[in-house]
Amino acid sequence: MSGVDPALPARVLLLSPHPDDIAWSLGGVVARLRGAAELSAVTFFSRTRYAPGCAAHGDVAASEVRAREEDEWARWAGVRVDRGDLPDASLRGYDDDTEMGAEPAADVVSAVVALLAGAVRSVRPDFVLAPLAMGGHVDHAAVLGAVTTLAVDWSAELIWYEDLPYAATEPPPSAGHPVVVDVGGVWSAKERGVGFFPSQLPDEVLPVLRSHAGVDGARAERLWTSSVDGARGFESLLSSRNTPSEHDPAIQALHS
Repeated sequence: MSGVDPALPARVLLLSPHPDDIAWSLGGVVARLRGAAELSAVTFFSRTRYAPGCAAHGDVAASEVRAREEDEWARWAGVRVDRGDLPDASLRGYDDDTEMGAEPAADVVSAVVALLAGAVRSVRPDFVLAPLAMGGHVDHAAVLGAVTTLAVDWSAELIWYEDLPYAATEPPPSAGHPVVVDVGGVWSAKERGVGFFPSQLPDEVLPVLRSHAGVDGARAERLWTSSVDGARGFESLLSSRNTPSEHDPAIQALHS
C-alpha cells in the first residue's frame, strides 16, 4: 500500500457475505469510522429464504425483507451498499447444520470473485475489511476464498474481521497482528444497528455480541492484519477521530 493521502478521506470497503454481517461483526468499527472515512460495502449473497424472525421465512420473499433491513441500516449508518444477487446457502441445498464447515463450490467462489473485483475497481479502497470465516459458514468461506484469490493484486491494506456470532465459540487466529478496537463509547450505536435486522432475531444475537465484546466500559471488536504496517495504518485511521463518545456529533447522528 502506497499510503493514504491525508488530504482525502480514506476509502474503506466492507465485505459482507449476508445483509446483517457488518452490523453484527463490525458495527462498532463502522461507528468509529463514521466521518473519518468513506464507507462502502458489498453484500454478496442477497437471495435467500432465511428470515426466522418474520413470516417470509422459508420463502424467496425473505430476500426483499432482508434487503429493506439492510438499506435502512445503511442509510442510518452512513454506508453505501451494493448488493450482489447470489443465492445464499439456504437456496443452494444447505441447512443450519450442513452449511457450517462445508467447502464452497468452485463456481460459487468464482461468482464472488467477479463481484469483488468489480467492487474494488469501483471503490478503489485504501482498506478492505474481510471475514475470517470463523465457524466455517460456507458463504463466509466463499468470500474468504475470493479475497485470498484477488488480494495479491490489491494496493489496499487487507484487514480481517471476526465473524459474529460464530466467532464467539471459536478460538482467535493463531497468526497475524491483532487490532483491538475500543467500541465502548459507541456500543449503544452498535446495538441499535443490530436492531435494524428483526428478521434475524437480534434479541437472541445481542447477548452473544455483548459477551464477545467484553464487559461494560471496555467493549472491543478485534481485527487482524498480516503485517505490522497494516495494523498501524488502520489504527492511525481510527485515531484520526480519537475514541468517540456518545456525545460526539457523529455518534449522536446514529441516534437520530
